[in-house]
Amino acid sequence: MLETSGPQLQTPARPREPFAAVASHLSWLYLLAGVPFVTDLIEKGSLPESPREWITEVIAGAVIIWLVRLVRSQHLAVLALARIDTLTGMGNRRAFEEAIADEYARARRWRQPLSLVYMDLDNFKSINDRDGHERGDRVLEQLGSVIRAEVRARLDHGFRLGGDEFALLLPGSTAAQAQAVLARIAQHCARLDQIWVVSPLGISAGVAELAENETARQFVRRADMAMYETKQRRAKANAARTSL
Repeated sequence: MLETSGPQLQTPARPREPFAAVASHLSWLYLLAGVPFVTDLIEKGSLPESPREWITEVIAGAVIIWLVRLVRSQHLAVLALARIDTLTGMGNRRAFEEAIADEYARARRWRQPLSLVYMDLDNFKSINDRDGHERGDRVLEQLGSVIRAEVRARLDHGFRLGGDEFALLLPGSTAAQAQAVLARIAQHCARLDQIWVVSPLGISAGVAELAENETARQFVRRADMAMYETKQRRAKANAARTSL
């Protein structure tokens, strides 16, 4: 059901530093909380004088801060949705490209291994044609849920790049460790649904471990080519069996 292509490097993995905090968005809006006091200075030439005036200004500032927090949370939610595949709940291609840039820089800076896995479903079109797109969508959802279950939370990344193409980005993992993750994914899929066992549905995967002096673009292309080679090899093997 699963076949992979890629180097089997044995460099030991090292722990990766914690994720950096998400950059603040629209933080400057909090400055608006001081507007009521600035208005008093402009209009009266002084700050509030009576307790009642101070309470009024503080309440106004607090309301502004609450509104700013609401705007920022909604803004961040929109940004997050723009990076999520709605069917599987995984990161989409935009999120993948951003993660590649971040993890590539991190691996270079800390001299840690980084592995990339490209995955493509074999004979997925036949599932759609035979059982309908609803069944096909369920297969994609299953693979997404299995990937989330088998990778390390808050460390590894899983993406649906489009159609039946998926990717795994595994910081701190060698190619051999990435192969082990793929094996667990295949076994989990087989336990989850018999369609992964009795149908021609399968997974072709290519594994690449970041090499010295390799650019991020070359890294991605190598994983993609490894997956393509695996898929071509499996297609030829299937054609040879059906011709017998």
